[in-house]
Amino acid sequence: MSQIDSQKQALYSRLRSIESDLNSASSAISDAHGKLAYIEGAMGSLPSRLAGVRGRGYAAMGHLEKGIDLLTKKWVEVAPVIKQAFLVSVEPLTAQINGLQAEARGLRSQIDSGNIASSQSLANRLSMDASSLRTRATVEVSKVNAPLNELTSSVNAIDRDLKVAEKTVELFALANFPLKQEESPVLAIEGKIMKADKCNGTLYFTNQRFIFEAKKEVVLEKKFFIATKKKTERIVQIDQPIGALQEISKGRVGLIAWTGIYVRFKPERQLEETPFDVKGWEADVIGRFFSYVMGGEADRDIAAIRGTPAVAAPTIQLARCSRCSAPYTREIYKGQTSVQCEYCGTQIVVQ
Repeated sequence: MSQIDSQKQALYSRLRSIESDLNSASSAISDAHGKLAYIEGAMGSLPSRLAGVRGRGYAAMGHLEKGIDLLTKKWVEVAPVIKQAFLVSVEPLTAQINGLQAEARGLRSQIDSGNIASSQSLANRLSMDASSLRTRATVEVSKVNAPLNELTSSVNAIDRDLKVAEKTVELFALANFPLKQEESPVLAIEGKIMKADKCNGTLYFTNQRFIFEAKKEVVLEKKFFIATKKKTERIVQIDQPIGALQEISKGRVGLIAWTGIYVRFKPERQLEETPFDVKGWEADVIGRFFSYVMGGEADRDIAAIRGTPAVAAPTIQLARCSRCSAPYTREIYKGQTSVQCEYCGTQIVVQ
């Protein structure tokens, strides 16, 4: 390699370092702009999305109203300061970056043409300017990123729960079973029951019940052994009071599937533990919402959203048969609306 070629390679290496510094500074500013645009968009869409699910009958997750209200107040407070910082301290750096990037392109042209002396002089100046600009961009962007990161975290949390609510409303609209009086949707997750015929379906949680509704394809017409017409049937395979569930735990399901949940029923129900194949994050959501329902928080939220009085379930419920007057001595589960008399078989309505 000739001396000229060696010098050019050294200059190209310095040019790449200059371009890297400028690209880093530009990326930092662009990322901050993206966060700002994301938050501004969310501030407009989150309230309307919440109104949408409330309008379709979803009354759980009462923290969403409070969360959006607090987020809105925080945004009103800090938005002017953040935007002013962008205008005064960050935006001017963009123009400087563009100017140095143009000079860097000029440096490349000089190196290409073999103008070593002027290239070295320009590279010396650009190296210092690009490094200094990168440092300044990092400092100024970090100042606006601190409140932006906090707001982004809050927006993401609300957005995540709203997506769960929106999907729940969508899946309950497809359900082939009616809701009972004072029953309200809480969570719906698509999954696969991993026993018997292992069919796909939807796990439904209300403030009163756990239901698994299977989806099965039924062939209506065949031609030459090929199905030409099908329909999907929805069949309820599990319908239990939410209080009949002893535990929902996350675990490995099957030999190939990786994550899922195990639903364990109380021993007196005489039902086998039932595994369901769901995504890992969905298993976490199911565990969270099961605790939310069993702890009574769902009932309180639903009552508050609907404007009805919250009725606390008594620790001990005494039910007596209206026909034979015999007391019902077994456990009455949370969500159970009727029981059968142990003596005469009459249905006893649980208040």
